[in-house]
Amino acid sequence: MAAKVGPETMLAEWLFVETVADVRRRSQDPGTRSRYEMLGIAPLLRKLLIDARPLLNTVRAARPDVPTDFRIRQWSAPYDGRDDADLSYLFRLGGPELVGGPEHPALPKLRQFIGARVGQVQGRPLTVLEVVKYYANVEGGVHFGAPKEKVDYVLTGMAPALLGHSTGQIEVLAHLGTIVVDALTPLCKSILASPLIDTRMHRRNDRGFYEGHWTADHFEKISRR
Repeated sequence: MAAKVGPETMLAEWLFVETVADVRRRSQDPGTRSRYEMLGIAPLLRKLLIDARPLLNTVRAARPDVPTDFRIRQWSAPYDGRDDADLSYLFRLGGPELVGGPEHPALPKLRQFIGARVGQVQGRPLTVLEVVKYYANVEGGVHFGAPKEKVDYVLTGMAPALLGHSTGQIEVLAHLGTIVVDALTPLCKSILASPLIDTRMHRRNDRGFYEGHWTADHFEKISRR
């Protein structure tokens, strides 16, 4: 049943659904996306997962029973016998193989996911948190900032050489985006099925929508597709 809440929480739910939809769009078919478009995934993931007050935590507080299962296949070093297994690399990043399926174990906690391995830098693990913060805060997703951490210097040193030649490095954001969308879709569905409302303002109409509520516009758009 819909609950009566303050405007801040209602606004958070609207922003959450729209942000997840934006991540979904930008993460689809990464090979056809521009580097700039994929760079835009970083601030969305930062807002959802990493900011001092992650949007996910704000929304989930009102729906604690809805699962958020992050199915990521964490990066591991090449196995013995691979031609490049013994080569020394400055850094490596995972690709589409990071995206797990229903058969793979899930990480139910946000802190577990942002600490998950997606590659390595100079022999040490590279995490989801580090990748998102780099693209958001250094390469220009949110700020075009100066490198501060070792990983920032390594990735910044490689980026200019790849401009106009490859988006392979930054495509990791699309793969992380796919994982995040899969994990947060149940929460989006819960919001759309039973949105938080102000009972003084919102009444269901004969089509099942709440008049004057943001979900009415959402369902209208879907019905016109």
